[in-house]
Amino acid sequence: MAPEPGKSGRTNCCKGILQFPKEFSIGVTSGPSTVGSTELYELNFARRALRLVKERLGIAHIEKLLQPDIEEGNAFWQAIIAKNTTGQFKPSCINMSVNGLSPDEFVKRFHLRCAKRIPDMLAAEPEHWVVTSDAENNQMAIKNLGPWITRLYIKFGPPSMPWQQKDLREDFPFRICGHAESDEGVPLAYILHQLKPHNVGVGFDARFCIYFPASAPDEIFEQHRQHLLVEFTNWTRHCYTELKEDNVQV
Repeated sequence: MAPEPGKSGRTNCCKGILQFPKEFSIGVTSGPSTVGSTELYELNFARRALRLVKERLGIAHIEKLLQPDIEEGNAFWQAIIAKNTTGQFKPSCINMSVNGLSPDEFVKRFHLRCAKRIPDMLAAEPEHWVVTSDAENNQMAIKNLGPWITRLYIKFGPPSMPWQQKDLREDFPFRICGHAESDEGVPLAYILHQLKPHNVGVGFDARFCIYFPASAPDEIFEQHRQHLLVEFTNWTRHCYTELKEDNVQV
């Protein structure tokens, strides 16, 4: 039986460990010589540890390891779809402004990553567990949607649904669009990422949106806004570093 939507118990599983009580504080009188914060050091260590574990396990073992979670996620989404009697989808969106990188540079790099640079796709967000790509650049991805681990089959293509089409912006000419299906072939999410170049200087404004069933709980939409911010911050930053600093051409 699927846990009641929005009451998985997963959302704040580390709250007691990671949050500081009101009356508790730490002062560092001597420490690392590298400039940073405790949170930044921990982030670097966590990324390194997670990358090593993913590399050692490999795609097949990770998928097998996560299969119980995937089945739980499937049951959750089946319940959400059953509740979505209107068939409507709502957006989970963020707006970003990126300097130093043109929208066409980023979009080309993004599609290259989807097709051939799978480690970059995995590294962008800790909860990208598995990503594979076929000859048509369609993807199979195991990732978190909110607290739920979900296996998705992603196809890129023109925006086809009313909720995508009504949000199209003519002044945002660069787009990444598509949809993602469940194991059962049921659409779970729709993609509409739109970018426009800055009027002055090299850069772009972007609106990154994923649409989920309107019946999904609020935690799905909020946690995916966080997810989008993490992955697109990392993707744009890495793209800039490769192109502008390391001069890696494709």
